[in-house]
Amino acid sequence: MIISSEKYKVEFFDQPEYVANQSDQIKNILNKFLDFFDIMKLDLEISFCSEDQIRELNKKFRGKDSATNVLSFPDQELKIMSKKCIGELLICQNILEKEALEQEKRTFDHFIHLIIHSMLHIVGYGHENENDAILMETKEVEFLSKIGVKDPYK
Repeated sequence: MIISSEKYKVEFFDQPEYVANQSDQIKNILNKFLDFFDIMKLDLEISFCSEDQIRELNKKFRGKDSATNVLSFPDQELKIMSKKCIGELLICQNILEKEALEQEKRTFDHFIHLIIHSMLHIVGYGHENENDAILMETKEVEFLSKIGVKDPYK
């Protein structure tokens, strides 16, 4: 599935039904994301993968021998805060769905949270130190509330 406009292009690979059936809502959220964070360009590939695949990639790129819910790979040219969101996201569908169930969240809402969180990483936000984490989480929660997604950290 490809969702695009003049300002963005997002290509999904192996997406589950709860994503494929919500393309109009995803378009709306992407437009709001661009406006809210003043992003000039968004070009992403979003792939869904297994726990084994994401564990292997997490070990290779982050040195962590464990499966995770999502990995973000910004374009190599983007090393600092940027007005461009260009890169690749890998989402482990099984972990996303387990987390949504355990945290009593709608699967689509959890998916949107992971996408927004990952796109913020791609444009340069981080949570390696406390001040950066507070800034990122504050912006993330504020945006999610504007699109009807509850605070994922409560």
